[in-house]
Amino acid sequence: MPEEKTEGDDAQTPQPKRVTHIIFITLIVMLLILSVSSLFFIERSKGNGSQLTTDTETPTPTPTPTSIYLETPPAQSEFYDTFKNNALGWSVSSTAGYFRTVKPGALTLMNTNHGTTLVESLPTNSVFDNFTVIVDLTILNASLDDSVGIYIRGDSNLEHDYRIDLNGDGTFDIAKEYLDSRNNPQSIILFGPRSDSALNPQGEHNTVTLTVNGSQLQLFINNVRVSTVIDTDYMSGQVALFARAGEDSQDVTVSFIKVEVDKLQGTLVG
Repeated sequence: MPEEKTEGDDAQTPQPKRVTHIIFITLIVMLLILSVSSLFFIERSKGNGSQLTTDTETPTPTPTPTSIYLETPPAQSEFYDTFKNNALGWSVSSTAGYFRTVKPGALTLMNTNHGTTLVESLPTNSVFDNFTVIVDLTILNASLDDSVGIYIRGDSNLEHDYRIDLNGDGTFDIAKEYLDSRNNPQSIILFGPRSDSALNPQGEHNTVTLTVNGSQLQLFINNVRVSTVIDTDYMSGQVALFARAGEDSQDVTVSFIKVEVDKLQGTLVG
């Protein structure tokens, strides 16, 4: 009997081993399937993640705020600004007693230094010989001996030029500036001062137009010709704006609404 039991036991031994092998192989297959599935899922997730990254990390960039000039200049203009902004680069630096600002619709100059002139040159290196300059302005505050206006055909330091003055007392004039033999600044009045009904009073809008052709200077105020001057000394130069405070001035303030320089036949721009 013991021998039969032993032989029976030996005969049954291979069956559990086969079951173990089947279970082991099944586990390996399942692990392989899980591994392949995991890899597929990871790759798919990466693909989706890349697409999401593309969509979310490359939004339309916000443009840096810049000055954009919105108004189209007239075809005949060499320079044109109505001060929608300061895209053309006017000087807005302010020092003790001199204040310059550009806000939508106006360039404002204020001078509180007695006996001095605050100058604002056109923000360009252009030099003009024959041209028409049109300036819309409003005198906001001026004493009797203050003045505002335009330099034309000026040299680089505005020591030699013609000057159009609108005076605080309601008059206007045309002057010529130069240096004497000792390099002292001098001024000669070529026309005026005089009053004219064409000139609107302080606080109201005025359009000043000056046509310069050769030796002839023609001045118009609000479309009315008020003066013609002949002078041969200065044939070309820069254009600038100014606000001059007199000796008894509290302050002189002027807003420029438009500045336009139109070319004539033979205009030199350099």
